[in-house]
Amino acid sequence: MFSLFICILIFTPIALVALQFNNNTENWDHIQQTVLTTYIFSTLILVLSTAILSTFIGVTCAWLVACCEFPGRKFFEWTLILPLTIPTYIAAYSYYDLLEMFTPMMIWIRSNFSPESMIYFNDIMVYLVTSLVMTSVLFPYVYLSTRASFLMQGNQLIEAAKTLGHKPSNIFWKVALPMARPAIIAGLSLVVMETLNDYGAVEYFGIPTFTIGIFRSWLGMNDMGSALKLSSYLLFFVFFILYIEKYFRGEAKFHQKNDSSRTYSPNLLKGKYSILAIFFCLLPLCLGFIIPITRLLFWASSVSGSFFDITFFQVIFNSIGLASVSSLLIVTLATILIFTSSYFQSKIVKVANQFAILGYSMPGAVVAMGFLLIAGYINQSMGYLLTGTLISLTFAYLVRFLAVAWQPIDSGMEKKCDQINQASRILGNSALISMFKLNLPLLKKSIIVAVLLIFVDIFKELPLTLILRPFNFDTLATLTYDLNSQAQLHESAIPALLIILVTIPPIIFLNNQLDDRL
Repeated sequence: MFSLFICILIFTPIALVALQFNNNTENWDHIQQTVLTTYIFSTLILVLSTAILSTFIGVTCAWLVACCEFPGRKFFEWTLILPLTIPTYIAAYSYYDLLEMFTPMMIWIRSNFSPESMIYFNDIMVYLVTSLVMTSVLFPYVYLSTRASFLMQGNQLIEAAKTLGHKPSNIFWKVALPMARPAIIAGLSLVVMETLNDYGAVEYFGIPTFTIGIFRSWLGMNDMGSALKLSSYLLFFVFFILYIEKYFRGEAKFHQKNDSSRTYSPNLLKGKYSILAIFFCLLPLCLGFIIPITRLLFWASSVSGSFFDITFFQVIFNSIGLASVSSLLIVTLATILIFTSSYFQSKIVKVANQFAILGYSMPGAVVAMGFLLIAGYINQSMGYLLTGTLISLTFAYLVRFLAVAWQPIDSGMEKKCDQINQASRILGNSALISMFKLNLPLLKKSIIVAVLLIFVDIFKELPLTLILRPFNFDTLATLTYDLNSQAQLHESAIPALLIILVTIPPIIFLNNQLDDRL
């Protein structure tokens, strides 16, 4: 009963946002006539362009690292995940002057054609640059899942194709790529969700996506109703993407048992092919990690020592403390829900769990809007108990990131604990004994992975924290955003670098855990 209550509580903000779809407000007609179409097309263009670029770079790098041999392959194997440590908004700030490179071309187009042509070309370049910047830090989602698939998938089929005389290019297109399709779609869905969730980068480059519309309606127009209705549109947009992902993936899964008895011998690249492989792996690493880090370090070196005052160290404490406490709470509840479903084999709990983990597919702004709606109902009857408190922010993190903890723990439970729980029930052991003495020791590694995953996500999270944070409460993410909003680019490099440096060790550890499983 407790698990069912928690699942309903977690799903409530999402359900309340969905119910706002038919709720027209005073300003809605104006929004619908002027900017709604722009929000739809801007979001679609950004999502599609980022998804295409991320798939191309992620799949190609994964194939080169997993199935080819060239100088530096081992180095690129783990360094290509480092762009994940850089949030999209920090990547955007580090490339703040990229569009200025096209100013001479804009002037030439205006002089030789027309001002309208210049504006049209400028719009194209804005979308292209934003997609490239976001792709540079999001492609590792596709790279990781696809590399795991290439390493784990049927080696016998690839070796058989080589024996039959097929070229590596034919093996890639006709054998490896079709088998990796579920993994590619899984990684691509994460790229899409992160693109939809982004606020800092799209605001910085001036792209009017749904998330921008939600912030404008709520903060700019002081119209919570329109913000909620826009959130409902974005919610159904996400549901449509999830349906497409499910349709194309079908019943296929991207986790397969590795056949260690047949190891796949990588294709040895020589001469110009090895140079091309090195270049293709080095380019996204430079764009997504080396260049942003170098520029941030350069800016940070110019900041005076007065920046490091007690307030700044309080922000560091806020970020680490909030991410640590929230990740432990979320993993604890995820473990309880997964264990309850496994131990009691309740179909109702299993269905409720599937609704509870929908939060990760929802952009942070949508989750925040749903929670503000709940807080409004509670405030009317019980006073301002939830608005602007750490409790509300932690609960919103629970809704948003429960699925992140769910995947590794549920996978570990399925592999190690299902049969043990059945035997424990037959022997008459209580659920508490089974959980604490049997399940938790076996799930220790999965729980550690889940805690680190959530810690990294919360540490980088911006839209959700920006909306629900208590008054005068900053994290490193919100401080970076606020400093950039005040045109203090060099000062913002300090908290931005700290976000990256804190998240690098967990990301490398998680990558090593993935390699150990392969």
